[in-house]
Amino acid sequence: MKGIYRANAATQRFISSDVVADDYVLQANETFENPTGKLEPAKLVGTSWQDATQEEHEAWIKAQQAELPNIPTEPSADSQAMNALGLQVAVLTKQNQQMRESINKLGLQVAQSMKEENGGN
Repeated sequence: MKGIYRANAATQRFISSDVVADDYVLQANETFENPTGKLEPAKLVGTSWQDATQEEHEAWIKAQQAELPNIPTEPSADSQAMNALGLQVAVLTKQNQQMRESINKLGLQVAQSMKEENGGN
């Protein structure tokens, strides 16, 4: 088994790769040469990948960055409000747990004092 790498017929730019049998015969726009490490977008010339020029590479990088989603740097007002509510719930949950522990301790103290008043019965 070995890898093949395909180029778009019109642009000669990399489009896909595959794993094939060792006796595979290359078709048009295919090569066994891996384009990894070439300046993008590499171009297939014959059966070898040719680095993009520095100008092509910079333009390609700018185009890739332009396709990235616009991620806000600050959380939205809705996100901030949800975060504040989450923090309030966490504080209230902790306070509720502490109150339950205090009530349990108080209940044990009451039971102990009632036992002592009744003479230990």
